[in-house]
Amino acid sequence: MLITGILVSVLLAILAGLPIAAGLALVAGVTMIVTSGPDLLVIFIQRAYAATTSFPLLAIPFFILAGNLMNVGGTTERIFAVAKLLIGQIRGGLAHVNVLASMLFAGMSGSAVADAAGLGVIEIRAMVKEGYSPRYAATITAVSSTIGPIIPPSIPFVIYGSLANVSVGALFLAGIVPGLLLGLGLMAAIALGAKRRNLPRSVGKPPLTESLHIIRRAAPALSLPPLILIVIFTGLATPTEAAVVAAAAAFCLGRFVYRELSMEGFWNTLWETGRQTAQVMLIIAMSAPFGWVLIQQQVPDAILQALLSLSSSPWVILVIVNVVLLTLGMFLEAIAILIIAYPILAPVMAAIGVDPVHFGVIMVLNLMIGLVTPPVGLCLYVVAGVAKIPIADIVREITPYLLALIGILLLVTYVPAVSLLLPNLLGFGVNP
Repeated sequence: MLITGILVSVLLAILAGLPIAAGLALVAGVTMIVTSGPDLLVIFIQRAYAATTSFPLLAIPFFILAGNLMNVGGTTERIFAVAKLLIGQIRGGLAHVNVLASMLFAGMSGSAVADAAGLGVIEIRAMVKEGYSPRYAATITAVSSTIGPIIPPSIPFVIYGSLANVSVGALFLAGIVPGLLLGLGLMAAIALGAKRRNLPRSVGKPPLTESLHIIRRAAPALSLPPLILIVIFTGLATPTEAAVVAAAAAFCLGRFVYRELSMEGFWNTLWETGRQTAQVMLIIAMSAPFGWVLIQQQVPDAILQALLSLSSSPWVILVIVNVVLLTLGMFLEAIAILIIAYPILAPVMAAIGVDPVHFGVIMVLNLMIGLVTPPVGLCLYVVAGVAKIPIADIVREITPYLLALIGILLLVTYVPAVSLLLPNLLGFGVNP
C-alpha cells in the first residue's frame, strides 16, 4: 500500500502543476518522516548534495551553453544551408533537409529543445516560404528534434551515465547508429507521403561558386561534431572536458568567425544557460532522496516481482517496459522520467540480462518520443509557439512519424548490436 501511495503521490503532484523537483522532494520528505521520523531528514540533505557532485554532471551546463551559443551565433543557419544544398532538390526536399539539419545539429548540442527552439525557427520559416503548410513544417521540426539527444553528445546520456555508473563515452558511441536510423526512418516516412501530399520541390541547385561559398562558410560549424568525438574517443578529453571544448568552440565561431554573437547576446546566453542548468540540477538533487526512499521501501523489488509474475520472457518484459515509458512520456518531462524510472527498472533489466548501456539507449529513445507525444510533449509546445499554430494541428499530422520513431525503438530494443556494436569495437567492454 505504501509503495502505491509513493508512486501515485509523485505523479499526482507533478500532474497538479507542482514543479518536478518540489514534487520529488515533498514525497521523499513526507515518506521519510512517516516511516522513520524527522531524524531521517539528515539523509535527505546528504543524498541531495551528493547527487550534484558527480564529475560527469559538469558536462550538462557546457553542452547547454554550446547549444545556446550555436543558436545565437549563426551556426544553425549555416548548418541548414548545407543540408538544403545536399538534398533540397527532391520532392519534399525541405522536409528531408529539416531532418538532416537536425542530425547535423545533434552532433553539437545534445538537446532536443535547443534543436526545436533554435534550428526550428529557421526550418519552419524556410518551409512555409516554399509552400509547406505551417502545421506540416512544425510537425517535421518537432519529430526531427528528437534525434538531438541520441546522436552524441547527449545531455540525457550524461545524466543516465551518472545514475547507472556507466561510461558516458560508451553511451555516446551507442547512440550513433540509433540516431542515424532515426533520421533515415523519418526520411522514409516523409518520402512515402511526399507524392500523396504533393509536397513542394526546390527549384534547381545554386551555381557552383555559390555552393562552394555555402560549404566554406559552414565548414567551421560542421567540424565541431567530429572534433568533439575525436577528443573523447582518442582519450584526449573526457566527455565532461569535451563539453567545455564544444562551448568554447561555439563561442569562438559565433564571436570571431561568423561575427554574429555580440557581448550582450553572450551575457544573455550565459544567463539563460544558468537558468536551464539550475532547473536540471535541482531535479537531479531532489531525485536522490526520492530514489533512496524507493530503495528503502523495496519498490524496485516489488516492481521486479510484479513483472516477472506476468512473464519470464525478456521480450515480453521489454514490451511492457517500453509501453510504460512511452505512457509516462505522454504526461511527464523526460529528465523526471529518467530519474524516477531508472532505479525502479534497473533491477528488472539486470534480471533479464539487458546490458546497462543498451538499456540507456532504450530509455533515452523512449523519452525523446515522449517529447512529441501529447498532451505534455515539450517539443510540441516549442514548435507550436514558433509556428504560431495550435498544438492540435501538429497532433493531427504526427501519427506516421511517431510510428517511424517507434519502429526504430523496437529495432534498437530487440537487436542489441544496433547500439552495442560500436562500443564493443572500441573496447568499452560491452557485447552485442
